[in-house]
Amino acid sequence: MHPLEGIRVLALESGVSAPLCTRQLGDLGAEVVKVERPGVGDNSRHWDNAVHGESSAHVWVNRNKRSLTLDLKSDEGQDIFRDLAADADVVVQNFAPGAVERLGFDYESLRDDERRDDAQDDLIYVNISGYGRSGPYRDRKAYDMVMQGETGLILSNGSPDAPAKIPLSICDINAAMYATIGTVTALFQRARTGEGQELDVTMFGGMLSWLGYFPHKYWHEGEIPERVGMRHHLLTPYGPHETADGAYVNFAVLSEDHFELFCRDVIERPALLADERFETNEKRIEHRETFESIVESEIATQDRDYWAERLQDAGIPWGDVNRIDEVLEHPQTDHLDLIKTVQAGENEIKVVDNPIDFGDASVKREAMPDLGADNVDLLTRLGYSAEEIARLEAEGVI
Repeated sequence: MHPLEGIRVLALESGVSAPLCTRQLGDLGAEVVKVERPGVGDNSRHWDNAVHGESSAHVWVNRNKRSLTLDLKSDEGQDIFRDLAADADVVVQNFAPGAVERLGFDYESLRDDERRDDAQDDLIYVNISGYGRSGPYRDRKAYDMVMQGETGLILSNGSPDAPAKIPLSICDINAAMYATIGTVTALFQRARTGEGQELDVTMFGGMLSWLGYFPHKYWHEGEIPERVGMRHHLLTPYGPHETADGAYVNFAVLSEDHFELFCRDVIERPALLADERFETNEKRIEHRETFESIVESEIATQDRDYWAERLQDAGIPWGDVNRIDEVLEHPQTDHLDLIKTVQAGENEIKVVDNPIDFGDASVKREAMPDLGADNVDLLTRLGYSAEEIARLEAEGVI
């Protein structure tokens, strides 16, 4: 069985953060109804047409869902949404600031709606936003690139000569992960207490929680992280190093024991162990330019296979620096069975599977829905006749 089988999720979502959250809930077996604009759909449907005419982003974040098109500005569209919300366990929304309040779809309005069982206060409502629903930035719209700048990622990432963004939508992914954790936690608490609740997840707060040791270095040492390219802010030697054959070998020296093994058995420079400038990790960081130039020069003398063997024999964590195609064809990708095939209309498409391997449960694997694919089924469930559904479609309500 699927872990969240029987849980109904209603999604007012666009972009990546909320869709990725609800996709994960769908992976776990929840029924996710994605509400979209008639004739248009979520904007992520239109970012490219890489997958048999479908957007790669849409394929990524919208699998395991049902699509219902609704004109939420129409009275009938709003009534249909409230009917669905009355039977929902979870509502997830990441609309622009103030939008759900203007529509009357905020937590209090849906929780207290007369359609919902008066004896129950069990609705779980998840808000995902850039900055939150209060405070000086509450009215600002937020996207991943904006958040990368606001939360310090851009100026601490890249080379000394130029800052850089992180290529993944890392702030969206962060919010999606916290929203998923929050939703599952709220469901667990509801199972104990019978009560729902409202959750707020912000991209800003989520990324601050992922800044790791940088805030502590600033609070206690006044340090603003410099850009160090492929090196590590806190540890050295650490990171990809170019070898004589133009490849890279990526390794991490995390302890003084590893440092001794690295100097003695890997690069065969035991004299470095007696150099006062390099006797601790903090001193190596202090003399980073000198020390790392020595390591880089040594690694450049031999090819990748030579260093791979030495690092492995010494017990130093190491790996390759792969392109996307090499990752997808990686032997461990194959061993973990991470690439699945799902049927999307007439086409079979590859997807990266949910990476959780449950011992006594399974994840759901269904393709992303066509726009409005579930209109008839969902409206029939609400009691609409075929004639009424046809009228709603003709009038642009669905």
